[in-house]
Amino acid sequence: MKAGVADASGVVGTLGDPRPGMMKLRDVSGDGVVNANDLRVIGSALPKHTGGFSLNGYAYGFDITANFNWSYGNQVYNANKIEYTTANPNNQYRNLIDIMAEGSRWTNINASGELVTDPTELASLNSNTTMWSPFMSRYVFSDWAVEDGSFLRLNTLTLGYTIPSAITSKVRIKNFRVYATGYNVFLLTNYSGFDPEVSTRRNTPYTPGVDFSAYPRSRQVVFGLNFNF
Repeated sequence: MKAGVADASGVVGTLGDPRPGMMKLRDVSGDGVVNANDLRVIGSALPKHTGGFSLNGYAYGFDITANFNWSYGNQVYNANKIEYTTANPNNQYRNLIDIMAEGSRWTNINASGELVTDPTELASLNSNTTMWSPFMSRYVFSDWAVEDGSFLRLNTLTLGYTIPSAITSKVRIKNFRVYATGYNVFLLTNYSGFDPEVSTRRNTPYTPGVDFSAYPRSRQVVFGLNFNF
């Protein structure tokens, strides 16, 4: 094993740390072994503050309404990053997410499809890679998958136009308005998953701050009209 790297076989199993291209775990306590003594609180699912606000405007027959909400200071455990980048005896695939794309993840297969074992050739083959390619006996939680869940979302945006009464009165209509409303219009966040506003696992929804196989939130646009005789 490379000098200075702690023994993490008790966490990742015998298929883990010693091989090139594997995830390396930090020995926080400094005792040379990665175990329960290295556990630290690295985040909270509870935001420092949340809120929302609305903007309304009207001019020359046009109207606009925008509704925002935000969350700040919370962390989200992106469990998808762990499962979709780790291969184990029950899951042979480790390229189910874009950060594991060919050319980015560590590999020991050359362009001809041959297994590379020579250390010098391996170093050359992976000189520009930025992501490990772990094969471990289990999924290992780490702070790499804990991300800032702060966001600002434009929940709804409505744009409308009311036709002047001088025109509508000719056809005996008092009021005629056309509009379009968008839902989940845009999201500002540094979170790498589909949506930071999640609390989902496969077996229970009561898991605040966990993103595991959550279905992406859809974006919708509705057109309509209002008129009065």
